[in-house]
Amino acid sequence: MPAPESAQPTHVPASEPVPDPVAPAASFPDTIQVPAMPASPPSRGSRWARLSRSTILALGVGMGAAAMGACWLTSSLLDDHEVKASGAGPSSPATAAAETPAQGPFSTDGTLTLTESGAGLATGEPCSGTGGYSDIDFGTQVNVTDADGTLVAIGSLDLGQKTDEGCAFTFTVDDIAPGSKFYTVEVSHRGGLTQTEADLRAGGLAFTLGD
Repeated sequence: MPAPESAQPTHVPASEPVPDPVAPAASFPDTIQVPAMPASPPSRGSRWARLSRSTILALGVGMGAAAMGACWLTSSLLDDHEVKASGAGPSSPATAAAETPAQGPFSTDGTLTLTESGAGLATGEPCSGTGGYSDIDFGTQVNVTDADGTLVAIGSLDLGQKTDEGCAFTFTVDDIAPGSKFYTVEVSHRGGLTQTEADLRAGGLAFTLGD
């Protein structure tokens, strides 16, 4: 009896690895929605907004005062510089008048009082010169001459009136030519009163005749 063939081991080919099932790819939307950015960053609140109204007003007043002070200081410094540069300084009224340019013809006025006239008259009554002063009366000429002795203006006495001092005559002289160093005002031929131009412009000249 033939020997049984030895059983040949059956070769079972190793099974090929079976790939794992692939998970389906995750689906993504074609367009990703991005949240819109705000137009401006959120406000945290300004410093001014946290201040009270009265505090803001006080700060505004203080800043305004500081600005005004700075302007005033600048103006003062500029004015002081201009004064120093020009050499200007304080001067008396007479000096200022002497330095003032001539402003055209001017007028003056005054009073002449006769101390020995008007006896027996009531205050305010008309009067005139008598005796050695008979030339002093209404209409008597008043002459104004300049430093060279040139007659520059003529006036006349008004009607005399009795006063406590005697008989007073007022006068006015117009159209006096300016520019002379001094002037002489003379009533009739009784001697003159020498005055500066500033004195004549001021007026109120006073003459007295009699003992």
